Amino acid sequence: MGILLLIIAIVLAIPLFIIGWLYSLITLRLKIKRLNDYAFTIALSIDQMGNVVMSNLFNAILIQKDGYKFGNPDDTISAILGVNKRNNTLKYLGNLLASLLNKIDSNHVEKASENYG
Repeated sequence: MGILLLIIAIVLAIPLFIIGWLYSLITLRLKIKRLNDYAFTIALSIDQMGNVVMSNLFNAILIQKDGYKFGNPDDTISAILGVNKRNNTLKYLGNLLASLLNKIDSNHVEKASENYG
């Protein structure tokens, strides 16, 4: 049943996300502050979904076996990279991705992981 629900969710997500996004753009009346907040919220939820969807691959190629694992739906990819960077448990590709994100936004992964113990 889980696989069927996943397929239905994926098929419905694409057209419904576009319709919902366009509707929100119209109703938000394109005010930059509101549009930016809306875009950030969408990006955050996609990041969290990516953390779950990519967890098995990311756990295998980005972090060492004893690293803080990807897969928690409340975590972002950046936060997990930041925790593992701080704990020195990133593999080469993990360090490369963390460095790329930090070039785009200074100390991005460190800021994303500030609330992790």
